[in-house]
Amino acid sequence: MSEIRFSQHSPISGFGVIGEELVLGAVPVSLLAERVGSTPFYAYDRKVLSDRVALLRRTLPPPVMLHYAVKANPNLSLLQAVRETADGLDISSIGELEQACLAGYEPARLSFAGPGKSTEEVRSSVDRGVGCISVESLRELEACVEAARALGRRANVTLRVNPLLQNRTFGMKMGGRPVQFGIDEEHLEAAVAVVAKHREHLDFRGVHVYAGSQCFEPAGIVEGVLDSLRIAREVERALGIACSVVNLGGGFGVSHTQDGRELDVHAAAVQLLPALREFQCRPGGPRRVLFELGRYLTADAGLYVCRVLSSKESRGKAFLVVDGGLHHHLAAAGTFGAALRSNFMLRNLTHPDTPRIRCSVAGPSCNPTDLLGVDVELPQADHGDLIGVLKSGSYGLTSSPVLFLGRRTAAELVKHRGQVTLGRRSHVMQDFN
Repeated sequence: MSEIRFSQHSPISGFGVIGEELVLGAVPVSLLAERVGSTPFYAYDRKVLSDRVALLRRTLPPPVMLHYAVKANPNLSLLQAVRETADGLDISSIGELEQACLAGYEPARLSFAGPGKSTEEVRSSVDRGVGCISVESLRELEACVEAARALGRRANVTLRVNPLLQNRTFGMKMGGRPVQFGIDEEHLEAAVAVVAKHREHLDFRGVHVYAGSQCFEPAGIVEGVLDSLRIAREVERALGIACSVVNLGGGFGVSHTQDGRELDVHAAAVQLLPALREFQCRPGGPRRVLFELGRYLTADAGLYVCRVLSSKESRGKAFLVVDGGLHHHLAAAGTFGAALRSNFMLRNLTHPDTPRIRCSVAGPSCNPTDLLGVDVELPQADHGDLIGVLKSGSYGLTSSPVLFLGRRTAAELVKHRGQVTLGRRSHVMQDFN
C-alpha cells in the first residue's frame, strides 16, 4: 500500500489520501463502505476532537474552563475522547446524563441546561450531584428547592440569564429578544430573591449567559463576555455571594460551507485576557469562566458517506439521487436551525477527477427539502459512486428524524489510535418498536 499523505489544509484533518482515494486510519473509504455492509454511514476521528480541545487550552487564558456540549454529538467514543482534556460536559436531558456517566464522567463535572427540565430530571440532577443545574425559570428554581428539601442535600445552581443586550455578530441570536431560554435580565431580581431565601437548599454557583451561536468576529465574542461579566457582578452585589463560575456559553463560529473559515480564537483571547484576569482576581473567592462548545470542536471530525442511486435531468437541471438525506443528516439538508440554506462541502469520493458538473444532490424521500446540495459543482458521478459530506461531525445523526422513511439508521465508525471501529451500529425501524 502506498504511503499515506495528509493534506495540511484538508477539511477533515483525520482523513488522508492514497492515490486519489480518501482514507481513514489507512483504510480507504470505499473499503469502509464494504465493511459496514451498507451506506450511508458516518466516520469520525477522535484525534481531531481532542486536538481542538488542546488547541483551545493553549490559546485561551488559564482562568477559562472548557465543556463539550453533548448535544453536538453524543457518540460514546467521542465523549471518551475529551474526558481527560475537557473540564466537563454540558448536558440537556437525563439521557445525556446517563450517556455522560457511561463515558466515565462524574456528575460533578456536568452542567445541565435546557428550558424544559422535568421535575424528575431536576430531582435526579440534585440526587446525583450534578455540578451545575442551569436554572432557566422561576419554576425550575422552585423545583430545585423542593428536590433539595426532599433529598436532604443542596442543589448546585446557576442562573441562566437572557441578557438585554442583543449581540448582532452571532449567526443565531439567543439573547436580547423574547426566547424560551433563561430568565430575562429585567426579571432577574425575583430569581435572586429566591436564591437568597433558600440558601440552605441552594448552593449558588454563578450565572450562565448564552448570547448565540456561530460568531465569526472576535469583537463579538469579546462583547458578549464583557456583558456576561457585567451581569455576574450585578448578581454578586445583590446576593453578597461571589460567582464561582460564569458560564459564557459557546458560539465560536466554524463554517460548514467554506474550508478554513472559523473564529480567530487567538485574537479573541488577546482582547479578553485583561477582563478575565480582573474578574478572576476580584475579592470573595476564586472565580472561573466557562465556555461550552459543540460544533466548533466536532464539525471537522466527521464525514457522512452516501451512495449514488441514480442520476437524472429535469428541465435543464441535473440531479444525483443518493441513499442519504435529511433522515440522517438534517443539518446538511438545511433544515436544522438554519435561517438560510447553505450547502455543506461535498466530494465525489469514488471519482474525484472526472469532469465537474453543476447538479443538485437529492435524498430518497418524497420531500422537496431532502437536498444535500443545491446547484453545487461536483465531479460527474455514476451509479454506485460514494459522495462525502464534509464537516459532518456535529448535529448529524442524533439531530435528524431517523425514523422518517423507515430506512436503516446510519452506522457510525470511529478512528482511534490508527484503528477504525464500529462506534454505533445501524438500526432498523423495528428496533424502536
